[in-house]
Amino acid sequence: MALRSAAATVLVGLLVIALAGCASPQGATFASVRAHAEEAVADVVAALPDGAEFTPTGDPTSTACDSGTAGPTGPEGTAFATFHGSAVLPDTADTGAVLTELPTTLGEEWAVEPVGIDTDVATVRVNRAGTGVSVDVTEQAGDGPKTLDILAVSPCGRIE
Repeated sequence: MALRSAAATVLVGLLVIALAGCASPQGATFASVRAHAEEAVADVVAALPDGAEFTPTGDPTSTACDSGTAGPTGPEGTAFATFHGSAVLPDTADTGAVLTELPTTLGEEWAVEPVGIDTDVATVRVNRAGTGVSVDVTEQAGDGPKTLDILAVSPCGRIE
C-alpha cells in the first residue's frame, strides 16, 4: 500500500511539473520562485491540525525549464523549484477531512486545481494566487502514523 501511495505521489508530481508554465526571461527570478515554493509549503503546514510535524525531504531543488523534464519547455536560462516533504498528523486527525477542508482553511488566496489523475489515496492540489505555485498534498497509505506527502512546484524563474 505504501508503494502505491508513493507511486501516486510521483505521478501527481510529474503531472504538476508537466503543467508548470515557465516565465519569460524578464519574469521572476529563480530565487523568488523558490522562496514562493517554500512559503507555500509553510502555509500548507500551518493550515494542518495542531501537532502536525513537517519534515522536508532535503533542500528545494531546481530543474531547468528547457531540460525537457517539464512538458512544455521554457526559455533557456530559467528553472523551476520543487520543495518536498511529509507531515505526520496527530492520531486524532481524520486525514480525509483534513484534505477536504485544506482549501477552505488556507483561505481565499488559494484555489483548488484538478489533480488530473485518479489515485487510490486522498489528494488535493492547491495553487496560491499571485505566485503560480502548485502544492499537492497526498495521503500516504499504509500502516503507521497518519502522514501526508507535500510537494510544491513553482513556475519557472530566470537564473541570475
